[in-house]
Amino acid sequence: MTDWDLMVEYIQRAMDALDKAQEAKNGLREKATPEAFDAFRSEMDALIEELANLQNVLDNQEAFALDEMADWLSKAFSGNPSEYRRTPRMKM
Repeated sequence: MTDWDLMVEYIQRAMDALDKAQEAKNGLREKATPEAFDAFRSEMDALIEELANLQNVLDNQEAFALDEMADWLSKAFSGNPSEYRRTPRMKM
């Protein structure tokens, strides 16, 4: 999976986390209980984490693009991705 595919995955995961946070918000609005608040906080923490991952990519998009191009060229000539990267490999 390329970094571009992972960026799309990060966007999708952030959108899913937002949907879950909105569901938890609605549950808290309907019935304000400690359990509903804990569920809301948990979903908000997950959303914050996903958005931070996405922000990291957006802040460094030129570096990610150059590293991706270097990987493609290295794979074309040597069959292996480039060992040197200015950005960390993205993880799922």
